[in-house]
Order: sequence, then C-alpha cells, then structure tokens
Amino acid sequence: MEFDNYVQSGKIASKARKEGYKMIEEGFELRKLADYLEDLIRGEGANIGFPVNLSINHEAAHFTPAPDTDLRFQQGDLVKLDLGAEIEGCLADTAVTKEVTTNEWAKLIKASEEAVENAIKKVKVGALTSEIGREVESTIRRYGYNPIYNLTGHTLEKYVLHAGTAFPNYDDGSRVKLYPGMTFAIEPFATTGRGRVKGLEFGNIMLCLKEDSDESLKTLRKVSRGLPFSMRDAARSVENHDYVIKEAQKKKYIYFYPILKENKGEMVSQTEHSVYLREDGPVVTTL
Repeated sequence: MEFDNYVQSGKIASKARKEGYKMIEEGFELRKLADYLEDLIRGEGANIGFPVNLSINHEAAHFTPAPDTDLRFQQGDLVKLDLGAEIEGCLADTAVTKEVTTNEWAKLIKASEEAVENAIKKVKVGALTSEIGREVESTIRRYGYNPIYNLTGHTLEKYVLHAGTAFPNYDDGSRVKLYPGMTFAIEPFATTGRGRVKGLEFGNIMLCLKEDSDESLKTLRKVSRGLPFSMRDAARSVENHDYVIKEAQKKKYIYFYPILKENKGEMVSQTEHSVYLREDGPVVTTL
C-alpha cells in the first residue's frame, strides 16, 4: 500500500509539473500558476507536498509568490518549477526548468536534465550516495558548468520532505548505501556560478516547528500537516494572517525558508525526480 501511495503521488506530481511547464509563458502571473497547480494536485486526490516553487534566474530554490503579488514571467527568465504531492504521508518531489521565450540557456538546462538521468542509472541496492553525486558532478562539468555543492537531494519519509540522508551533487566521500524501500529525490542544480548558494531573504515558505494553544496556529498546523506551507496558505486559512505569522515568529514557533540564491548575474537550472528503490531496481515515480 505504501509503495502504491508513493507511485500515485508521483503520477500526480508529474502531471502538475507537465501542466505547469506549458503554462510558464511571458506575461503569465506567478501567483496564478502556483495556485492553479496546487489546486490541480488537490483535485487529483493528493495534498501538496510543499508550496509550488517558482525560482527565477540566480534563485535556485524556495521562492513562492506572495498572496498579493502581481509578478509575471518576463522574457529571458530561467524558471525552476519545483512541486510536490503527498498521499497519506507518501511524498513525491519533482522539478523542471524552462526558459521564457528566449533560448540562451538550453545547454545549462540540458546539463541538469542529463545529470538526473545519469544519476538514476547508478541507482541500485548497495550503491553509495557518493557514487550518485559523482555522476551528477561529472555530467554537469562536461557541459562546462558547476553543480551547486551546498544543495542536495534527500530521502523522503512519511510526512518528512527532507529526511535524514542527503544525496549530494558531487562525490562527498559518503559510505551511505542504498537499500530496498528507500525513497528519495535526486535533484541536480547546474550553475554558471561557483556552485554555492546563500539564503538571506524570506521567500514566503514556512514550517510550523511546535504546537501552540493559539487557534490560528492550530489551524495552520492542521492545514500544513507538518509540511511546509506558504503565505498564500496562511492568507486563505486564518484571519489577520500577517499578525499571526509575526507573533508565531516572535515565539519561534515557525521556521522561515530563505530564498537560496547564487551570485547575482549567474544562472541556475534544476531537474528533479523521486525514486522508490525496490530489490529489483529503481522505480522513478515522477516520470
């Protein structure tokens, strides 16, 4: 049953990713796309695994549009669409990159796409996470770019998006072995920059860290099911959401995910798939 849930959440996430890819066009509103895809996931019988990420250009991850923004895609934007679905705690996480209107960064996009394909070919019971990371780095560097060294793929566990084991985008020397039943996301990031991201700015994504008697926070925790949620979720779920979030921040009840960025002027692409490892080999749930 658990395997079936991982497969089904993967199918739904894949459908949303493919729909979203087609909708990333010059002039389209980011907020409308994020809301549409999250509604699509829910309409297919899953919950969102996390808010739809729409990180652009030198942003690598963790940006989702605010509830009141009218930000639109512009010509030349390099957009990372990263989304997830969840069924009974079983998560799928997947991402794709699209360049808006222009075609300047096709090679950079191809670098992350081929990196995830080659990495998946290395997946088998007993393989090391470092071997997968080595394949990611060597593929990206063959294209003349760097992987982002301080971002990783990750294991997926029940209601835990980023569980204990990291899947690095380079050979970190780890001796962690893959085992049957292991579920994880491989997500290469390719960049024109040095391969290091920093998080200095809030990107509208949060996580409830602990319980509180406040009814508004109870509502947010119920809505999010212990998974990341957005300011858009908060605005839909509770009155005076700005005040509630600020108070929760003061009490350190909420963690704010920063937007992770390369240096300004550098570009980043991302491709990601989720994998369930069986004794006889990997099942990519998000194809």
